[in-house]
Amino acid sequence: MQPISQLEAQLQNTHLQLQAIDAQQKALYRVISKIRGSLDLDMIFRTTTKETCKLLRVDRIAVYRFSDDWGGEFVSDFEFAEPGWDFGRFEDNTVWNDSYLQEHQGARYRNNECLTVSDVYTAGLSQCHLDILVQFHIRAYATVPIFIGQKLWGVLAAYQHSQPHEWQQQEIQFLSQVATQLGFAVKQAELMAQTERKAEDLRVAKEQQEILSNLIAEIRESLDLKILFKTTTREVRKALRTDRVGIFQFHDSLYNSGEFVAENVLPEYDSAIGVKVNDHCFGSEYATKYLQGAVLAISDIHQAGLKDCYLEVLEQFQIKAQIVVPLIKGDTLWGLLCVHQCRHPRIWQSAEITFIKQLAVQFSVALSHTELLAQSHSKTKQLDRALQELKLANEKLEELSNIDSLTQISNRRFFDTTIENEWQRLTRTTNNLSLILFDVDYFKAYNDYYGHPSGDKCLLEIAGAAKSVVKRFTDVLARYGGEEFAVILPDTDKAGAIKIAEQIREAIKKLKIPHNSTPIDPSYVTISLGIASLIPTNSQSVHNLISQADKALYQAKKLGRDTWVCADSVASIIED
Repeated sequence: MQPISQLEAQLQNTHLQLQAIDAQQKALYRVISKIRGSLDLDMIFRTTTKETCKLLRVDRIAVYRFSDDWGGEFVSDFEFAEPGWDFGRFEDNTVWNDSYLQEHQGARYRNNECLTVSDVYTAGLSQCHLDILVQFHIRAYATVPIFIGQKLWGVLAAYQHSQPHEWQQQEIQFLSQVATQLGFAVKQAELMAQTERKAEDLRVAKEQQEILSNLIAEIRESLDLKILFKTTTREVRKALRTDRVGIFQFHDSLYNSGEFVAENVLPEYDSAIGVKVNDHCFGSEYATKYLQGAVLAISDIHQAGLKDCYLEVLEQFQIKAQIVVPLIKGDTLWGLLCVHQCRHPRIWQSAEITFIKQLAVQFSVALSHTELLAQSHSKTKQLDRALQELKLANEKLEELSNIDSLTQISNRRFFDTTIENEWQRLTRTTNNLSLILFDVDYFKAYNDYYGHPSGDKCLLEIAGAAKSVVKRFTDVLARYGGEEFAVILPDTDKAGAIKIAEQIREAIKKLKIPHNSTPIDPSYVTISLGIASLIPTNSQSVHNLISQADKALYQAKKLGRDTWVCADSVASIIED
């Protein structure tokens, strides 16, 4: 039989382990809250790696991102290391292409497996692998995959440089849970970036379409080519943000000579107006192609393989990149619409080329004004519909950012915004703002006894039951944090809030969710509730309301749980 002192020591050790697990879970909730509270990917990773490094008490947390060929790199912006260590050549982005990972396309990480090494010198690693680890002063490490949906995005890695480290199961579990949340954050950021890119593309397209519509109207209303050319070159240069837009007219039927008859150019570049151009290369090499409707888009004239005679003409006008579109009059090549980039080479986008081609057609086919105008109106309507769809998508994305992913009710971010707005609104009235805070009694014991998946299911059922009570459109049910929930009740006095609180308590009791690890009899899941109600004034803040509800919730816990306490009752109990 073991001595009492030894049993006490074992008991104390178990107690400390449970405290550590509890602290780690609370820390995880804090980290997850920070991840979900932002859409800034850089800030999410910087904050998460720093928090994780300190919570696991390791020397370093780093993020490895896979490339398309299954090579990859450590992203320095997504890394945190304790001060005082020389980590070798970890610079801006440290490439570390592991041939095994490349050959097996992510290897074990694709199967959502973790890897832990307590001491690199005793783990039986290959010498080439060991040499890489030693190069970065790595003595022990634990790595877990980061997934975006079903796609392996990267690896979250914990490193110990100072000494070996025996990795505990709860440490790996913690690291995996953080990696899962980072995957969600990357996915959300990618969706937001795609939405923003689409919005910008549509904005530019709409702007160009409006310019095109206006120019078509001018073509239809005016036969004065000088005015038309002046307007066209100005609007095109503004739309494409380029250095020069010019209209070139040929002088002879062989297309060997001509001059720019209109342009709009930035003041730092030479004007091309009136400069006679004689280029026998053009007539023999390019004219036929332009007559057939060819469009020339060159991103860098010195890399395009142009003949010297043509290159000399372009250099004469300081051109580094250009788009050239033919202007056809009947069966002849009347001239060219030219877009020049003079400051530096430029990669032209397909939308820009399409825009110039559409514009050139307006000069070339005067008889098709009506048809082209109808097409322009149709495209404008399509863009308007697309912008409306984009607006709806943005609204949906904003809605999703305010929803708790587990319980599908409002999240803490939406709660904070809403209660502040309601407080400010009600300061202009004499109506009450009421708040109910409630959480699940003995929920940690429930998680320990039934496991976290069952705990998540329990929270989901509780949220559903509470939602069935909170029916007014203006009321808000939110997940406040962990197993704690909140109900915002605008224009509701204390009596009304008490009624709602009691209904929520009864609705959750009726669920009869078994809880065999609670001292409450019968052994079902229950909740405790704190109620506060104030008439908002400018001399107070919403924090007074939250603080009162929190103290009332604490008092409900002290009174034995499965009950509610109102804030003014708290003061009476304390005085007694």
